[in-house]
Amino acid sequence: MALMRLACVLIGTALLVSAGAGALTMTHPNSTTTLHERAADWKAADLKNLTVQGDVLTLAPGAASGTVTGAPLTAPAFDELVPSWNARTGASGSVTLDLRVQTGGTWSRWYSFGTWSAAEGRSSLNGQNDATGQVLTDTLRLKAKATTYQYRVTVKGAGTQLSLLAFNTSDRARRAATQGQASDRRAWGKVIDVPQRSQMIYPDGGEVWCSPTSVSMILAKHGVNVTVPVAAKGMYDRAYDGTGNWPFNTAYAAEQGLRAFVTRLPSLSAAEKYITAGVPLAVSLGWKKGELPGAPLPSSTGHLMVLIGFDAQGNPVLNDPAAPGNDTVRRTYPRTAFERLWLTHSGGLAYVISPRGTPLP
Repeated sequence: MALMRLACVLIGTALLVSAGAGALTMTHPNSTTTLHERAADWKAADLKNLTVQGDVLTLAPGAASGTVTGAPLTAPAFDELVPSWNARTGASGSVTLDLRVQTGGTWSRWYSFGTWSAAEGRSSLNGQNDATGQVLTDTLRLKAKATTYQYRVTVKGAGTQLSLLAFNTSDRARRAATQGQASDRRAWGKVIDVPQRSQMIYPDGGEVWCSPTSVSMILAKHGVNVTVPVAAKGMYDRAYDGTGNWPFNTAYAAEQGLRAFVTRLPSLSAAEKYITAGVPLAVSLGWKKGELPGAPLPSSTGHLMVLIGFDAQGNPVLNDPAAPGNDTVRRTYPRTAFERLWLTHSGGLAYVISPRGTPLP
């Protein structure tokens, strides 16, 4: 997308690019996240039965469904793409997001990331695997790198609104490229007050509810008190048969009135800027036995917890929902070990959930 009157600010390893007619783009050595959330961001898109009201897309009067097809977007070479979205779907509305990529001058098929709805029945779509790539529930993994992609969103149901689209593209080979990046230490000794909640106190599914529990904690910090079982029910993915679909988690937070998207950060130093800004992050990591000292779980193939700050020595302070009770959720983990496990497992994946209008660091 052409950017006019570029204003670029270098913050650590992140280049934040904003322009009068351009989308906000956060570029790191390992990934790029582009946000569409302003009226100007929809101008290059093809709208059918949708109108722009303020910064939000809504169905045209009398229309039961509509689509927005974005202009092709470019990013540094990537082989993974994770989308996320913010919508208000009410009792009967839904949004369906499709993506395609261009490799070797040829467009791929449209890959579906399923249908989101606040009502029951939301589902990703299994069985999408071809010569270009594969959809792993919430992630498009390519078999060769691409630099161009395009989105299409179908909106259904009277009153349904679409307020944000986010696209995180990343290069798996560069996941840990900036591990150990030097810190400015301004976040050291700062801990955000986020309510502690354990997933393990719920006997009927709680042991796999790390993601909804993490989202529930962040929502509570922002004054939205949703219990863990209610959050788990509200983001359950029928095809995945679980609650770990990343964009479904952020979509759920958006249905509660917050701005939420999936991104990938290159280091704990980059995460520190969110803590300094008062924004806790839900982060995804995995580890083998003995790799994460002090963790309530001896090992995990994938676990979400909430980064709430850093101690005086720069070690990350987490609300880890795998703790056996609410009073033992808060944990401090060794910085070097934690950063390595976070970056190598998920590429520094994080949910950014904050009140609308909160400036990004």
